[in-house]
Amino acid sequence: MRVEKDRRPVTTQLVQQIRRLMAETGLKPGDRVPPQRELAQRLGASRPTVREAVLQLEGMGLIRIEPARGAFVAEGFDRPDADLTGWTFEQRFSEVEIYQLRFALEGFTVKLAARHASQDDIARLSDLNEAMREAIEQARFLDAMECDFALHMAIAEIAGNRSISDIIGLYRPIITRTQRPPVLEPSRLSEAFNEHGAILRALSRRDGETAAIAMRHHIVQSSDRMKVPFIAS
Repeated sequence: MRVEKDRRPVTTQLVQQIRRLMAETGLKPGDRVPPQRELAQRLGASRPTVREAVLQLEGMGLIRIEPARGAFVAEGFDRPDADLTGWTFEQRFSEVEIYQLRFALEGFTVKLAARHASQDDIARLSDLNEAMREAIEQARFLDAMECDFALHMAIAEIAGNRSISDIIGLYRPIITRTQRPPVLEPSRLSEAFNEHGAILRALSRRDGETAAIAMRHHIVQSSDRMKVPFIAS
């Protein structure tokens, strides 16, 4: 029986299964991708996990999603390797909009988490932050990005609001895309480690107001590191 809580590896496998299905059925750029309900039935997966995989495929530039029409095979589907350098969600929303969403949502989420965080939770978050720091020092930027997201996801889980956790989990491919390599200023990435530290210290004191301020500061600084203006012009 599949455990949905461990969604990251399940989604990674599902992405590959959908890519194989697209290739085996002879889909070409411009063709419609089977609806998510059909993909879930054919691949024996849940609808939420299929949605996450489809978003990840969009982020990889392999499909494009058209509101009210569905998903279609993108021109890049024939490439051997996905392009990880560009923003591929422009038809739906901008990078600015994603940072603004995180500012509003995660600032409140960390405030909730401050009510519930145990010492074990703080230790787990500290381990993720340390793993991110080590990855940055070793120039393993993709690994650092994954640790960063895992820390934010863990805070959402600690907060105890399942709808928020589901939203952040569903948007994982989009959120991580805003932090994609190549990193413009690698020397500044250590700032994120320190910003996380401020959040964790506030959580350990159950100081939700300070944690929210620290989280919002971190997200604004993250957008600055990626040269994304936090306020759209």
